[in-house]
Amino acid sequence: MKKFNYIISVKRLALWLCSIIMVGYISSCGDTDTNYPLTSGGKAPDPVKDIKVENTSGGAILTFTPPANPDLAYIQATVETPSGKKYEYKASPYNAKIEISGLGSANPQEVHLYTVSRAEKRSEPVIVTIHPLDPPFIGVFKTLELSADFGGVNLKFNNISTAELGITLCTIDQDKHLTEYDTHYTNTKEGDYTWRGLDPVETNFAVFIRDRWDNFSDTLYTTLTPLYEEELDKQKFRDLTLPGDAQIYTTEWNIAKIFLWDGGYGKDFSDPACYGDWKNMSTTGLASNDPLWITIDLGQTAQLSHARLNHYYMYKDKEIRRYEIWGCTNEPPADGSWTNWYKMAEHEQIKPSGLPENSYGPGDAENWLAGDNIKFSKDLPPTRYIRIKCLENWRGDTHMTFAEITFFGSPIKTE
Repeated sequence: MKKFNYIISVKRLALWLCSIIMVGYISSCGDTDTNYPLTSGGKAPDPVKDIKVENTSGGAILTFTPPANPDLAYIQATVETPSGKKYEYKASPYNAKIEISGLGSANPQEVHLYTVSRAEKRSEPVIVTIHPLDPPFIGVFKTLELSADFGGVNLKFNNISTAELGITLCTIDQDKHLTEYDTHYTNTKEGDYTWRGLDPVETNFAVFIRDRWDNFSDTLYTTLTPLYEEELDKQKFRDLTLPGDAQIYTTEWNIAKIFLWDGGYGKDFSDPACYGDWKNMSTTGLASNDPLWITIDLGQTAQLSHARLNHYYMYKDKEIRRYEIWGCTNEPPADGSWTNWYKMAEHEQIKPSGLPENSYGPGDAENWLAGDNIKFSKDLPPTRYIRIKCLENWRGDTHMTFAEITFFGSPIKTE
């Protein structure tokens, strides 16, 4: 019995010790979850001095002399706009510069500069007034140009600073309610973008710009009628081979020019065969560095808006990479010359990941599956005949392979 009681006592002692350890552990965890200054006490550092201001778009660059204080943790700048937005910026003691950015206007603005100690004691503020230049989105807004385009609304703009912006198109109903249609996100220097999928009816539109600090521009209003657009009937497409055109494989069952408009092309980037649909067009002959081209009769005359070219190989081999699309309104010269032909567009297929052949990364599959979307100017004449001229393929010469070509626009009715 004594041995039994001894065992119970030992177990109780062990439980008691575990309880003490757990309480200490919990207390310790509680301490580490709370942030405290590295030191306590002391007084606030002296303020910065010798402040200089360089005004910039939507802000300013402030340079200054920080106090010589080993207890200085950082320099802080705060801005509160008239609308109630609050901005805070920090600099280390070793960087005597703070860049103010993200302000939504060119109005004069007070900046409060503080020095802060390791104990989070803050000096009295030094107040400076900055005079920001127009923020980028205001400059871009002044350049906006809207016009009717095939299937939608075309937007042109200049964004010299390459600021990251969202440009939103809204429709306005008869009760003057705005409905957001879509937002185009961009940082390009010269913008040319078309919102598509709109009906060819007169519509009131509104456009505004938002930057990454959620500053908004004024709103541009316009009334436009999107141009009618449809996919051209591929059953009317015909092969047209003229003197000087590239030679096409004729010994392979799955290679012919007519497969460019049969509707078949790879729609699964993970397909084991890599190409989804085996039918394609491929040129043959000796390797050349001079441009090679093929000719197609669309079988109808149309005001073309854009084209989509779908690829066969996946960023390699003879797959067309850099190329031009040319058009001709009337029957082209029988001798194969370029008389009466006009250049409609030039395009390059980009591999988003930039990885070498047979290696793929983010964006490669999506880009390949979407195909090359090539836009045509509204100022081009009506077109019936097409030439596709290869300037370079993915292996470095000018032979070409691709799987499908689709054209969109407004067919011109003939009596």
